[in-house]
Amino acid sequence: MEQTNIGRNIKRLRDAKGLTQEQVAQALNVTFQAVSKWETSVTLPDTMMLPKIAAFFGVTVDELFSPEQAVYDNNAQRLLAVYEASRDQDDFIRADAEFRKLFASGSFTRDDERSYGVLYEYHMYYCRDRALAQYDKILSSPERDIVAQRTRLQRSYLRSQIGRSGQDLEEARAALEADPQDPENHLALLAALYNAGQYEAVLEASPAAEDAGAPESLIHIYAGNSCRALCRYEEAFQHWQRALELDSECLDALYSMAYCWRAQGCHDREAEAWERVEDWLTQRGYAAEVVSVREQLRRARQAAENRVQE
Repeated sequence: MEQTNIGRNIKRLRDAKGLTQEQVAQALNVTFQAVSKWETSVTLPDTMMLPKIAAFFGVTVDELFSPEQAVYDNNAQRLLAVYEASRDQDDFIRADAEFRKLFASGSFTRDDERSYGVLYEYHMYYCRDRALAQYDKILSSPERDIVAQRTRLQRSYLRSQIGRSGQDLEEARAALEADPQDPENHLALLAALYNAGQYEAVLEASPAAEDAGAPESLIHIYAGNSCRALCRYEEAFQHWQRALELDSECLDALYSMAYCWRAQGCHDREAEAWERVEDWLTQRGYAAEVVSVREQLRRARQAAENRVQE
């Protein structure tokens, strides 16, 4: 009798796992003669058995009948391959869930751990491309509002994180040269310079940005952060304080203050900054954001207490 696809695939999957017919039979609660008959196509598995067989070998029922069945160590590895080909968000979710289930069971290998990292590496590229596409879509609109401004600054930061700060800086300089009167172009240049690590250049370009009418609070944020990077802490705090005076909604200044105090080991001052952030978020009903800030505040207070005890 000619061997069927399902018979051929069951044998290939069993061989790939290094299992005997007896071991497969025991796992599926059937006789080894039944497994032998499946593999030689003397009989076909009962329809009710197909999901159990598929789950055991880490494939789908459809794949049991496939004429070109690829052999994977488990279903998580198979779903990784599916996501690699499709880059579909739903396929990522399924693969991620399967890996988590595999790890929870304890029956995973070092290669499974490596493959889980590969899954997230692929997803990182997917997220990067989706984010850039979304930002570009917003910025392709002729409308210039606060959303466009925030999008442009966020895109600049993302580009710096993926090694494209040179491209970002080149585009910002070209835009400013094309329209030196546009305050948004000055702000974009400050962001590009800062994200490229050109901190002195940020401070040099700040007066021109202010003269052009760019938002002063944001200018002081970039100037303050640049001073912090240059270890000019007193100037940094002066810029952040000025940003808050100009715009009480400038939460970035408080975050910068908190992290700067932490870096200097001044945890009591850090805690004060986090308290102000907590108050700001609480008053405006940002319940989700305030949870992480309270954890930062708790750590700062604990660090301050430990410093006193020392």
